[in-house]
Amino acid sequence: MPNVARLLLRLHLAFCRSTAVAMLAGALVVAAALLWLALLPALASRIDQQTRAVARARNAPPPKPVVSAPALAAARLSAFYAALGDAAHSEQIVAHLFDAADETGVTLDKAEYKPARDAAGRFDTYTIVLPVKGDYARLRRFCEQVLLRVPYAALDDMRFRRSSANDAAVEASLRFTVFLRPVMSPDAGEARR
Repeated sequence: MPNVARLLLRLHLAFCRSTAVAMLAGALVVAAALLWLALLPALASRIDQQTRAVARARNAPPPKPVVSAPALAAARLSAFYAALGDAAHSEQIVAHLFDAADETGVTLDKAEYKPARDAAGRFDTYTIVLPVKGDYARLRRFCEQVLLRVPYAALDDMRFRRSSANDAAVEASLRFTVFLRPVMSPDAGEARR
């Protein structure tokens, strides 16, 4: 304790004898020491974080190139035409319909087909109306099977009718639209070249 008292006394005497310049120098030394202890570790940590961020950015895969709108539209149009069915094999669609009916236990006696052409879209469509009979669960499975087997088909309309409230069998009219690539005639292929 006497050493602390002596030190304080010496500081007090030195303070009383010192000039304003010496006091300013002492204050600057104390401020520099505080900055050294407080700011330097924070700056060092920030520099380390930025160094790691730069290293991560250098190791990251390059960004995907920006695709122009016309190129993106052309890619989507190409994917659309690739997903269409082939009009030259439309008999397979009918076979898929009857196979799905057999698997699900749905009664399918006949079907109405209406071909159409979308000139602006350059694709053909077949609208198929199917009068079917079965319970609701079987009709639903039938629709699912058709859409799985013919992925270029769309279920446009469903109409249900029941002869009585107690009857489990449902008569339904299902309308599918099948989207197809048109059959190209040899003359049309030569005209495009």
